[in-house]
Amino acid sequence: MKKFMLILLCLTLAIPAIAQDEIELPVGTILFLRATTDIYAPNLKAGDHFFVELEKPITSKGQTLAPAGTIVQMDVLVSENKKRRASTFGVTVGGLIIDNYLHQLKTEAKLVTTEDKAKGTGRKALVGAGIGAAFGGWSGAGKGAAIGTGSGMLEPGTVIHFPKGTTATFQLEAPLKVSWL
Repeated sequence: MKKFMLILLCLTLAIPAIAQDEIELPVGTILFLRATTDIYAPNLKAGDHFFVELEKPITSKGQTLAPAGTIVQMDVLVSENKKRRASTFGVTVGGLIIDNYLHQLKTEAKLVTTEDKAKGTGRKALVGAGIGAAFGGWSGAGKGAAIGTGSGMLEPGTVIHFPKGTTATFQLEAPLKVSWL
């Protein structure tokens, strides 16, 4: 009887682990994010983190894996802020914070670069094609970085700034196994 109870207990404990392994978000899954505070690139440097939240829940097969409002850690890849030359700000998603634990994931990196007029080069803002704008699609950016949906131009000395409420999308570059359910 003890042996039977032990086997039953082991099977009961193993079932949730098996179910967790079955949920995997594929490459290309889009995460919809929203800034909960103003983000000023000059206040950040490579290696820093800041936090935003999921604007829309992450779901799979009708099941909510992470609800809207889940905290998302953003990793700063580069933050070079030069008044007369090109400034650059690049970020990626570092992970989702669920139950006070960071669940790392790999997404595309996004980069914004201001125009560089030094030495007459006149390079336009790089908001780009495969890289995309770090955050885009907001209104009321004022003197901040006024980036549209994937293209734009920022003058030298423009502060790369994303106001509270700014939205962004990032795509997974590697599958994400859901282990927190």
